Amino acid sequence: MSYLENFTLYLRIKGQNRIIDGACVQNDTLVYMPQPHSFTFYITTSSIGTRDLSRADIEQTLTNSGLKNATSLVNNISPNKLAYSIFSLSFEFDYLVDLCNILPNIVFSYVTYLVVKDDDAFRHDFFVRIA
Repeated sequence: MSYLENFTLYLRIKGQNRIIDGACVQNDTLVYMPQPHSFTFYITTSSIGTRDLSRADIEQTLTNSGLKNATSLVNNISPNKLAYSIFSLSFEFDYLVDLCNILPNIVFSYVTYLVVKDDDAFRHDFFVRIA
């Protein structure tokens, strides 16, 4: 992939109990693309049990890997299951999964399919924000 200029990656990993962070993206993907013109990605995975990494930890790995226009989300989607997502900004995908009812301050202009799971009750401001 050394001549690849534009790369779009949507990756949803289920059942692996593995967290993907900036170091994984750098070591497993970007190392094979020396100078991509654009790299748009959305990677989500889940972990059962305790929180392994905080959002700040994941954000630091993104910065250290040179992914400055990227962010992460860590959501408690059930009492023992966490969803980890990293994605490039602006979010250009139409499918967004594993959010809880506290949405980040990010505009998801292209999303047409949204999966939200949470044990807490959904409040009125959540629906106003989605609208």
